Amino acid sequence: MTALSVAGGAGVHLICDDCGLMAAAGGCGLQDTNVVYVAASAIGWTGPAFARGPHRCPSCATVPSPRRHPESATAGGESAAADGEVSLEVRASVALVRVSGNLGEETAAHLQAVLERAVAARRAVVVDLTMAGRVDQAGLRPLVRAGSAARHRGGEVLLAAPPRLLRGALRLMGLHRSLRVFGSVQQAITAAGAWPVAQRRRDIA
Repeated sequence: MTALSVAGGAGVHLICDDCGLMAAAGGCGLQDTNVVYVAASAIGWTGPAFARGPHRCPSCATVPSPRRHPESATAGGESAAADGEVSLEVRASVALVRVSGNLGEETAAHLQAVLERAVAARRAVVVDLTMAGRVDQAGLRPLVRAGSAARHRGGEVLLAAPPRLLRGALRLMGLHRSLRVFGSVQQAITAAGAWPVAQRRRDIA
């Protein structure tokens, strides 16, 4: 997910898949998928016409091979798994969903199912994205749906250490207000534990 439409217009926000740089560009009056190609070319970016990308800023376009995102690497320096993996751990006060690898069309259904179980188990759901790689629109959709479902139950979905590109996309779309972002799992769990004591007791029971 490297290009996002500007609300109410034909312009787009572009996100470089190499360095994370964000830039706004006009759509030259176009309203279909070609707007991304026109907008990218107009400001010196490279990439396909489709919003999914990948797209590269002028600086990164001169580099022979794409740079690896720091947030896509494991502690040992290896790239995260291409296919995303999702696990669920239900704790006393929160449901912890751990995500590793890339999240896209192939893993969206599994992520959706795990998040539904997490929301049903606890009002507070923390999604650990420390080991997540690239998250496209298909991978983001289950997070948004889970956040809505949790709020309907009087709870919340909190994101821990999401990749830089995902943080930028959430802010551009205004989703950072409904899906709060924290720098670590512990910070997110602490924030979830700041609910009134009576509410936490009902959740644990």
